[in-house]
Amino acid sequence: MADDCSVLIHGGTIVDGTGTPPMYGDLAVDGQTITGIHERGAVEGTVTIDATGMMVCPGFIDIHTHSDISLLCCPLAESKIRQGVTTEVVGNCGWSAAPIVGRAGEPVSDVAEVYGVDVDWSSMDEYLLRLGLLGTSVNVATYVGADTVRHGVIGAGDVKPTKDQMGCMEALVREAMADGAFGLSTGLIYAPGCYASTEEIIGLASVTSPFEGLYSSHIRGEGSTLLRAVNEALRIGRKACVRVQISHHKAAGVDNWGLVAESMRMIEHARASGVDVAFDVYPYIASCTTLHSVLPPWVQDGGKERILERMADPDLRERIKADLEDRNTRWENTIAEDSWENIEVLGFRKEGNRRFERRRMTEVAEMLGRSPPDAAFDLMIEEGLGLMAIFHEMSEDDVVSVIRHPLSSIASDGETGADYGPCREVPTHPRSFGTFPRALRRYVFEKHVASLEEMVRKMTSSPAARIGLTDRGVISEGMRADIAVFDPETVRDEATFEEPYRYAHGMAFVLVNGVITINDGQHTKERAGVVLRKAPPAPRER
Repeated sequence: MADDCSVLIHGGTIVDGTGTPPMYGDLAVDGQTITGIHERGAVEGTVTIDATGMMVCPGFIDIHTHSDISLLCCPLAESKIRQGVTTEVVGNCGWSAAPIVGRAGEPVSDVAEVYGVDVDWSSMDEYLLRLGLLGTSVNVATYVGADTVRHGVIGAGDVKPTKDQMGCMEALVREAMADGAFGLSTGLIYAPGCYASTEEIIGLASVTSPFEGLYSSHIRGEGSTLLRAVNEALRIGRKACVRVQISHHKAAGVDNWGLVAESMRMIEHARASGVDVAFDVYPYIASCTTLHSVLPPWVQDGGKERILERMADPDLRERIKADLEDRNTRWENTIAEDSWENIEVLGFRKEGNRRFERRRMTEVAEMLGRSPPDAAFDLMIEEGLGLMAIFHEMSEDDVVSVIRHPLSSIASDGETGADYGPCREVPTHPRSFGTFPRALRRYVFEKHVASLEEMVRKMTSSPAARIGLTDRGVISEGMRADIAVFDPETVRDEATFEEPYRYAHGMAFVLVNGVITINDGQHTKERAGVVLRKAPPAPRER
């Protein structure tokens, strides 16, 4: 009989994350490491998990999340670990928790206040140390956000950086990469990221190239300008000599449905020409972001106070409405081209406005006796730009096409949360609680869009390879013991748009670095996750 191990997962069907057919055997874990797959009964464990009738796979890697601050409020990572997520990648869409210099602290502090978190760090190293000292139930990796860096050095304005400012931004990115960031992210529909030129982004992305960083982008348009925005991302990858990850790939707005077929062909051609590019997708037909992101870039120039002033000015308000309604003046980074009836608003904090929570803007406008844009402007002013919105703007056929493509990974684009405490008061999309079980239930077992082994690959080895994690994402001897065990008959998402704080079902056991964190469906309160820092590339032989 082989040597004993600390944890033995017995009797399950192993889906190893590589996309190859399932296998049968007992999975042995010793400490933090997988020690092998053995014939059933050949190994004994100090602790034995009976996985009979269940699937055993690598822990899921959520390559696109916004848990930068929420993890400090909810280190148990309840909504994610209960889905089988063992690693979260934060710092997406141009915004990261660090570095905090200049005015970059303003948006970080705004989010931290909502979660009741004290911002006591400045550099990326200090932020990662804070996470590590707290301890989390999931592993955490981060990008450095280009918007955060720009906001810190230049501010919130629509201005071109001087040579000195560009040098400062490049130095901040370089320092964050040296501190262990895995790459650079951009959010090119958001201010101030939307004011950055392609050349500016190439300059920042080039800094990450010697570190073999990944360039992750919420591209400059996901509606009528989708193809132009994808082309820009490909150009950045080519010129900066970096790998590219296109975030939450989609086509927003009914007039643009079907464009993903062409955008994915562009991506395939770029790969054939030498650009290492891929993309991620969430399994929903609605997106979620701030309501004020629908405003034209000129309105957002200068930051929060200037936005509020412009919306309150009668003449400027009429100009804003004209821009929103005139399709001939669509700006490159417009989010949604659908009507107001497809926009669901949430996140009201003022007691008198909570009756509007999760209602469509057309319904809210009718309740207020105002036009939809006037109602939206009034409420944004009253709530100090704190409103979020769910945009019901995507096509199920497009989602299926993107999920089916071999270059896609599954990601939530959500934040970790819980059904209690401050996190329960933060408005959220059901993707934060249900993405990975939903992808399994809906797109594997019900719609048969992908095989089980292929879907698991999209959740494990594929994102691991994109981010540059060499010791996770595959069940193999010597790999870290991040493992998810689920019942294929019962695994499913429970979160809905009406009730988004409901935990997923069917994830029976989850191990993080060899520590049982979900045991028979219940959180053990363990915080065995580690902060992952990108190791410097090995020196090249001459």
